[in-house]
Amino acid sequence: MKYCPVCKIEYSNNAEFCKKCEAKLQEKEDRLKEVKTDYKRLIKMCAYTVGFIIFIMLLYYVFFQVAS
Repeated sequence: MKYCPVCKIEYSNNAEFCKKCEAKLQEKEDRLKEVKTDYKRLIKMCAYTVGFIIFIMLLYYVFFQVAS
């Protein structure tokens, strides 16, 4: 089964172009694509984010709490 990526209309397998917008039709995949998650990168980015938040809190404490 083919479909138009612009109009999202389904066509038969022998059609090449959309009748409405004349875009080239694409093959429709019935199965879901497997998504691979990079957990090492995710944990690394979470650690950087937590470290940045702690750094900002430390700066706030130094400049606003200690100064007063």
